[in-house]
Amino acid sequence: MKSIHTGAIAVMLMWALCYPLIKLSLPFAPVMITAFLRAVTAGAVLIAIALLINRRFPNTIRIWVYICIIGFSGTGLGLWGMFYAGKLLNPGFATVLTNTQPLIAGVLGWYVLNEKLGKISLAGTVVGFVGIIIISTNTLFDTGETVLQGILYVFLASTGVAISNVLLKKIAGQVDVLIAMGLQLLFGSIPLAFLAFNTSDFSLLDWQLNYTLILLSLALVGTALPYVTWFWLMHRSPLYKLNVYNFLTPVFGLYLGLNFFSETLTELQWLGAGLIIVAILLVTATNGGIKTES
Repeated sequence: MKSIHTGAIAVMLMWALCYPLIKLSLPFAPVMITAFLRAVTAGAVLIAIALLINRRFPNTIRIWVYICIIGFSGTGLGLWGMFYAGKLLNPGFATVLTNTQPLIAGVLGWYVLNEKLGKISLAGTVVGFVGIIIISTNTLFDTGETVLQGILYVFLASTGVAISNVLLKKIAGQVDVLIAMGLQLLFGSIPLAFLAFNTSDFSLLDWQLNYTLILLSLALVGTALPYVTWFWLMHRSPLYKLNVYNFLTPVFGLYLGLNFFSETLTELQWLGAGLIIVAILLVTATNGGIKTES
């Protein structure tokens, strides 16, 4: 049980690190080029490691189809929507909309995985979402003319990630974790490559040592390692118990901004962070459905 909490928190911290890394990459390359390179590098590294240690590829069409859909929905649609929404919406509004993903996944998990949320878990999820809204209060209503388009992008991204999480849960334990995550990242990089080549100017790519280090950090620490850890956790805990930890990502983002980008936090943001901690405690209060490692 403790390893599940530690692993989930570590995943959210690694994902939160991606935001400052993406910001640092902007002077060197357009965001879609970085998104594509991030996915394809992470996928290639995982597949290379899997081949070196003789891990087996899926032997059923069903698993291949699932992995393909996971790649296109979670990596392709998810990254595409999030990157584009970032250009159209203010950070607070985008953060709130992005964090509807646990709510969407909870509904899908209810019907697809037969994971029933109890009253306490449901209350915890709602409390966590309220915490996200409070954290984003400063910029929540500062929107422009492109708000509807941005909302659509975020909704598509959140839905794609939610679908991929539900499907990952369905195949957890049936396929090697390195193979599954490596393949889905490579599949997901295909639509990202199409978008990068058709919407970005590759002449703006300034490939320096600093960009290489940023890209490797994004691909390995921000993608490959947390993806593998997340899939490992999927086999050991109900999806709704894991998904509530997603609310920690903006909290870690605030912490990183406070300590490394000289940003300041308001009292409301501290309150929102506190509500998210309460939400996690509520959702994980019971051990029902937790599968322990043998």
